[in-house]
Amino acid sequence: MPIARPMVVAAAVASVLLTVGCGHAAGSTMSASTGGSALPGSGAVKPALPGAAVGGSAEGAGESASPSKSPKAASPSHTSSPSPSPSPSPAGTGEGALVVLAPRGHVEWGGTDPQVNWVGGFEAASGCKVNYLPFAYDPAVDQSETLDPDAFDVIAGPPDLAGRLVAEQRVAEIDTDRVEGYQDIPKRLREAAGGHGVPYLWEKNVLLYDSSKVRPREAEAMYADAGPVFVRDTPLSIADAALRQGVEHPFALTAEQLDAAVGLLEKEAERVYWRDPLQVVTGFAAGSARFGQGTPYLLDVLDRAGRPVRAVAEARVTGQVDSWQVSAEAAHPECAYQWLSWVTSAEVQRKAVAWTGMAPANAEVCEAAPKDVEPAVRERAERVCGLYGVGTSRAFKGVSFADYPAKDCPGRDGECTDYAQWVDRWKQLVD
Repeated sequence: MPIARPMVVAAAVASVLLTVGCGHAAGSTMSASTGGSALPGSGAVKPALPGAAVGGSAEGAGESASPSKSPKAASPSHTSSPSPSPSPSPAGTGEGALVVLAPRGHVEWGGTDPQVNWVGGFEAASGCKVNYLPFAYDPAVDQSETLDPDAFDVIAGPPDLAGRLVAEQRVAEIDTDRVEGYQDIPKRLREAAGGHGVPYLWEKNVLLYDSSKVRPREAEAMYADAGPVFVRDTPLSIADAALRQGVEHPFALTAEQLDAAVGLLEKEAERVYWRDPLQVVTGFAAGSARFGQGTPYLLDVLDRAGRPVRAVAEARVTGQVDSWQVSAEAAHPECAYQWLSWVTSAEVQRKAVAWTGMAPANAEVCEAAPKDVEPAVRERAERVCGLYGVGTSRAFKGVSFADYPAKDCPGRDGECTDYAQWVDRWKQLVD
């Protein structure tokens, strides 16, 4: 799912509040947007709220669905900042290069913010020069060329992309013995990522509402509301509707269950289908949104901004694990496995969590951070850990992690609908 990362959502809230005359936190300064993006510019932004990532990028602006296989412009050209000690230490000798395909914000080299860089340390430790190709997955667009196994070594993305790559045999099964710390990742996340993926970051979905406009008793109210209702633009949002209809396995739907779930989403209403979390934040901050699919992090930012936004209490919710995979034809397999160990280390994941607002696969991130960790990174990571209950019994309670819809679903004798059917029904909704 092409979600904009990184998020300077707190600064965005402050900007919206200032625009609509509601004021913002004292001492914050807003810079002009760049590149046509809705994000405030980087560097000059002082977040109005603690816990928001510093810096910004023209997220998604001009992002190609099919970047060339070796675009020089896409390679991280950066001045590596010193890597904190102790640093993750990739083992083995690499081939000297690595082609990385991933959403913006999942890989940072200092190009957006000089202080946000976990590529430079990897290059210094491994000798593998990273060629980063920003990629936004869109199931409705033919991205076959971009996803050619010859075009990348490692790729990160949402569960529907991961499942598609496995089904099309574009990625290889992971040799988990070569990924340092893999067995320390919680079993629930390893199962969600499957045998072809290494868990990286995860999140769960919550239904947000403006309590000054609506007081829903249950989540189904969003489907009957006239709107605006902000819905995440992905076929996997069908699973949320199915779950609220009492379906036990929301990502393994029969044709009848798929029809019923889509039927909820087809009800006439004003819907905003979002791919950038900033759309949700600005919608609620400006007072236009009534309901919206969001995350605990977005709820926290809006709450700390003083907006009357709450989350509907639900016993069960959906979630997703973004994972790393290795190309079935990786030209640099040694560098690829060194990268997997690097990005699953606590040091790197702490930076990624602070930058994206997603929860870490490595729960060690949420333990006491080393003294040399930047205070702002430590504070933001700790806050996200608390929001998701990382390392506690409530972390995964009631969460149904997304799986790739397939006809041969367990226990159904091939009676389920597949991902292509979900995509087709979703396109009919959105178009």
